[in-house]
Amino acid sequence: MQTVKSIFKNFWFLSIFCAVLGAALIADPGFFTKTIGYIIAGLLVCYGAVMLVIYFTRTSNGFSEQGPKLVGGLLLCAAGVFVFIQPDIIAKVVAIVCGMYMLINGIVNLQGTLRMRKAGYPDWKTTGVPALITLGLGILLVLNPMMSVSFAMTILGICLLLSGLVNLVNCAIITHRLNKVAQNSDSVQLAVRDSDSDSTDIIDI
Repeated sequence: MQTVKSIFKNFWFLSIFCAVLGAALIADPGFFTKTIGYIIAGLLVCYGAVMLVIYFTRTSNGFSEQGPKLVGGLLLCAAGVFVFIQPDIIAKVVAIVCGMYMLINGIVNLQGTLRMRKAGYPDWKTTGVPALITLGLGILLVLNPMMSVSFAMTILGICLLLSGLVNLVNCAIITHRLNKVAQNSDSVQLAVRDSDSDSTDIIDI
């Protein structure tokens, strides 16, 4: 019983975390993307600083031996500072790359649809509609990447919030049932002890 209660205690914390994170994403859709940007910026700066420390602490025969560490360290630190100033840049780059892929995919599929129409295939509309949707989404991602990212983060926040609330309700119901089971178990054990005590008194008499 203690193990089950410990598991549900951890599940309580996880459900609360999901609900709070979902509410934060709904209130500020850029919260998640900014957090990721800050983490990546910190990693870039730390790795660049390590490379610079290695360059300045190790003795070398010339710039050609340790030079790449100096250049790489400076570039990584500069990239980290830039990402720290513009944390949304990571989300923009990812959205634009996905948009370019969807744009190219939509164009290729649309070309195939036009060939099917020219060849006289009757089901060319079946492939034409998804191609147009993919093309439109690709254009949207390329022209306004942050709007799509904010929308996706809002949807993610709603899902996390609902999931956390549902899990909290389930946890409350299950915890109540476990407490009832524990009370019934204690009552049964007390009754058994009383019966054993009565049997012992009879034997003594």
